[in-house]
Amino acid sequence: MALYRDDILKFVNWINKHITHNRDTAGDYGIRLLIHIPVGLLIGIPIIGWALGDLFIRYEQNEDLHTQDHAWKDYAGAMIGASIAEILTLVAIVAVLWRLLA
Repeated sequence: MALYRDDILKFVNWINKHITHNRDTAGDYGIRLLIHIPVGLLIGIPIIGWALGDLFIRYEQNEDLHTQDHAWKDYAGAMIGASIAEILTLVAIVAVLWRLLA
């Protein structure tokens, strides 16, 4: 069963209806937050994350300079993704140390 354009638009509208922010005047906060979580997951990877984070910030600043599309919405999704990655990394470190010390 293929996804059709109407189905995708319904999903996007549902996300934007349920994930909101009081500063959002365009009504696209939810989907922009959601699509930037994978970027944040990559940024949260130890060692390579710093470079990816720097590139992401530079890209968003440049894009916002030319389009004024409110990059803060994209940063919010990336921060959530990076936080998830950091928590998973911490859990993995604790699990390895637990096994080594047990």
